[in-house]
Amino acid sequence: MHIIKICMGSSCRQNFAEENLAMAEKTLGIKAGETSADGKFRLEKTGCLSHCEDGPNVFFSSQNGPLSLVMTDGKVENNMLPHHFEKKLNALAKYAT
Repeated sequence: MHIIKICMGSSCRQNFAEENLAMAEKTLGIKAGETSADGKFRLEKTGCLSHCEDGPNVFFSSQNGPLSLVMTDGKVENNMLPHHFEKKLNALAKYAT
């Protein structure tokens, strides 16, 4: 399962976080807080990811098993401007297993 957490801290919200969330919901066909029907994606909103100066920030994790939603390993991607985020989402959707 690919877990995507979009930072909704004030700095990221001023820098395209809302646009990124809307794009992710459209691309993945789910709303924040939901898991896709095929179980391949989980989309979440999160608080500050502590990289405010480099926002907007998105946390990506690939987990398997029931503890997926509480585990914290993964990577925060900085400067996820909408065109960068769209490419990343499309690549994940294309190659999701």
